[in-house]
Amino acid sequence: MPVLWIFEDQLSPDLSTLPESPDAPVMMIESARAFGMFPYHPKRLTFLISAMRHFAAELEAAGRTVHYFHLKPAKYRDSLSAVRDVVKKTGCSEFWIVEPSEYHTRAWLDTLPKQLGITIRYFPNTLFLTDRAEFRTWARGVKSPVMEIFYRKMRDKHGILMDGPDPEGGRWNLDKENRKPLKKAIKIPPHKSFAPDEITKEVMAEVTRRFGGNYGSVDGFDMPVTRKQAKAALKDFLDHRLPKFGDYEDAMVTGEPFLFHSFLSATINAGLLAPLKVVKAAEKRYRDGHAPLNSVEGFCRQILGWREYVYGIYWAFMPGYRERNTRHSSRALPQFFWTGDTKMNCLHQSIGSVVEHGYSHHIQRLMIICNFATLAGLTPQAVNDWFLSMYVDSHDWVVTPNVIGMAMNADGGTMATKPYVSSAAYVNRMSDYCKNCHYNHKARTGDDACPFNYLYWTFLERFRAMFKGNIRMKMILANLDKIDPDEMKQMMQERKRFIEALK
Repeated sequence: MPVLWIFEDQLSPDLSTLPESPDAPVMMIESARAFGMFPYHPKRLTFLISAMRHFAAELEAAGRTVHYFHLKPAKYRDSLSAVRDVVKKTGCSEFWIVEPSEYHTRAWLDTLPKQLGITIRYFPNTLFLTDRAEFRTWARGVKSPVMEIFYRKMRDKHGILMDGPDPEGGRWNLDKENRKPLKKAIKIPPHKSFAPDEITKEVMAEVTRRFGGNYGSVDGFDMPVTRKQAKAALKDFLDHRLPKFGDYEDAMVTGEPFLFHSFLSATINAGLLAPLKVVKAAEKRYRDGHAPLNSVEGFCRQILGWREYVYGIYWAFMPGYRERNTRHSSRALPQFFWTGDTKMNCLHQSIGSVVEHGYSHHIQRLMIICNFATLAGLTPQAVNDWFLSMYVDSHDWVVTPNVIGMAMNADGGTMATKPYVSSAAYVNRMSDYCKNCHYNHKARTGDDACPFNYLYWTFLERFRAMFKGNIRMKMILANLDKIDPDEMKQMMQERKRFIEALK
């Protein structure tokens, strides 16, 4: 009889290994190696460890024997010691493992048979809908594996928001309808919270003791850590936020980190919710007339499209993908990335949310944090490590393509044909951040000029040759040509002063 080894992001009763051997014991390890790899946000650690312990209890309640290894009290020195302990207790040296989601984990696992004298049998990872081999063949066979093409195939394959062979409503993508700034009269529903139970409280105390030096805090932790809670969080989103999600998914508001977003990514990535079931639940709300098409399509695109797409990109181009740095950016991460202490209010709000909650929504990630990182020439790998460290939903497979590829355009154009950068005009249009900022969002030069303005225009000037042949950059470069040379010279000086002052 094999031992079923389950990892912290595989907390699902739908794992492909479980029905194959209904009487097999399970091994779960709170790995010091995995949880100490980066200075992870204490809320991320609390979520994963508490969810692991609750899932172990769920398995035991279903009759499984679970060999569970805690960080504390320390019953083992490392994962290798835990494996040896299980082999000794069970007399079994065969381990069944669902394909890990991350490249480095698979590479490490492949070293264990020789080290420990065990055998490993891998099973398909059914927590994703993407076939790795099929995606790799497609992605490596085209110049630019565009997400939209993949997304349409996934919609058709799984029958989501389809009207026969055509997309529901006649269009595949309603993103243009989902770019409204939030109106003052719109009431934002409260974020659903879950009071920590005794297991979670114990985890919070352990995380504080062991990882108290990491940025962030366990204070206020209220995330769902069980399948029942995750389903309740999904229902709350569908009931109260999905109807307006589409209209305001790109909006940013002071003091409102969640707005109409689902905040379900961490639970999906850990296996507490199945992605296809989540998508179908949202689709049903549209079919029943409880949510508009633009909201449901936008939400489904994030999961059935982007989530599955970045997973495919990750496995198609790793391990080299993580080190890509097309513009050879080399500037270190400023200290305010860990604290949110900066005069730029948009960054203060966005990073402050990450420090407090381990979360900010996708536009804050893309058009505030990574926009700044790209324009300022921060090292993509340092930004990538920061995202891995600070977000509760972070895993290498999701962070690396989103940061290196989509957000910082450092992958040579594999994911996006142009960089997602902007001046302060975009920030002012989509948020209320500029109203209470130290800087003037309209000024490009001068002591009160918004750094986003001169960083943006000087970025375009510095990399003009790289963008010249890009049809999507034609209008932007035409606007660049209209800038007076003396003003560009002054903006270059402003940039130099600002960059040199970054600490």
